Amino acid sequence: MSEQIKIPEVGESITEGILVEWLKSDGDQVAMDEPLLVVETDKITVTVNATAAGKLTIGVPEGETVEVGQAVGSIDTSAAAEPADAPDASDAPGAKKNEGPPLTTPAGMPQVREKLEPLEGLSPAVQRMVVEHHLDPGRIEGTGKDGRLTKQDVLRYLETPERQTPSGPGQGEPGGAADSGVPAPEMPAVPEMPAAPEMPAAAGTGAAKADDRPRERQTRRKMSMLRQRIAERLVGVQQSSAMLTTFNECDLSRVIELRKRYRSDFKDRHETDLGFMSFFVKATVDALKAVPQVNAVIEGDEIVTNHYYDIGVAISTDKGLVVPVIRDADTLSMAGIEREITHLAQRARDRKLELSDLTGGVFTISNGGVFGSLLSTPILNPPQSAILGMHTIKKRPVVVDDEIVIRPMMYLAVSYDHRLVDGAEAVTFLKRIVDCIESPERMLLEV
Repeated sequence: MSEQIKIPEVGESITEGILVEWLKSDGDQVAMDEPLLVVETDKITVTVNATAAGKLTIGVPEGETVEVGQAVGSIDTSAAAEPADAPDASDAPGAKKNEGPPLTTPAGMPQVREKLEPLEGLSPAVQRMVVEHHLDPGRIEGTGKDGRLTKQDVLRYLETPERQTPSGPGQGEPGGAADSGVPAPEMPAVPEMPAAPEMPAAAGTGAAKADDRPRERQTRRKMSMLRQRIAERLVGVQQSSAMLTTFNECDLSRVIELRKRYRSDFKDRHETDLGFMSFFVKATVDALKAVPQVNAVIEGDEIVTNHYYDIGVAISTDKGLVVPVIRDADTLSMAGIEREITHLAQRARDRKLELSDLTGGVFTISNGGVFGSLLSTPILNPPQSAILGMHTIKKRPVVVDDEIVIRPMMYLAVSYDHRLVDGAEAVTFLKRIVDCIESPERMLLEV
């Protein structure tokens, strides 16, 4: 009996996507609920699991556009799992023993086995790239399901300094393992093959370095549907809103002191780490309550004011930026916010976010500081009317009580739709966030 593998529905407005990757190979035995393939739509990336156990037949190759409900393969549920290795026929009763000389392992077979074993469990596309570029899969960090390597992981590794610069003993020498990062195993004596003619290396470069140079001056790849959707939304918001940005800076001394003093106790009691984001989520909710105009949107000729606080937190993934939403953040404790952020970030990395996780937010917080950004102007996340941009923490000299002191400072930016939010409201809103961060007890006392 055959069970079809169909593209599931992931949202009312989503009708198609791209079959990014098969996680199993054609003909593999699969188990019930085992991850089979990854589909990327213009809003979300999802992993499709097996609905039955049996033998997999792939019907649609990677990279093809597929529609919701389309069959992309099948599972033969009548196919039994591969049987265990059968005993050697020569060991059966009455079997005639081979009187000839004992067979020996052909020269070089242990090394072939060592090269093939690391490829087990990789998708065909990843196997091709690993073999083509002579890579050691163990040196590449996997971001797929259960740490599985994806094509994007391999492409990212090829661009890293680690890949471009040999490291370790003997890796930069001719005949060394510059690509794999491990010494080449000693090979048993085999008939000598004619030496390949030496190619002149480019001036000023070593042999290993020349091998690592790109083969082409340019490469082209199709934009993912998620990236296309991001591009459309960013251009659209610039054309449909009167976006303006106001800036301020805040002293994080008090927050850093609180984290240092209570971080260990916080983690022991709540089983989650105390980060900076929970302080900013709390401060944002406080500021939205103080300046409700920021928590409003324009719909036609009406202004709709929200009286709930679903805060989106931007998370960077290998597929692009996603903004999962923390529901009713005003009702959550600091520990509750931290747990929700950790949970959503993990779901984003595992490609398990659902469309409901990404919709309905009233305000967005984006932390470019984790990448070292000192200052930026964040773009609105429509239909929201404002967004907060956090940045990196830098120790700078500032004046406090007429004295110059060194403090950990952060620039903050709030971009807002000037059609709805006036400058005075935007500045008041951002100043309220600064006050809450510089005096965290305000959030506890609600003053």
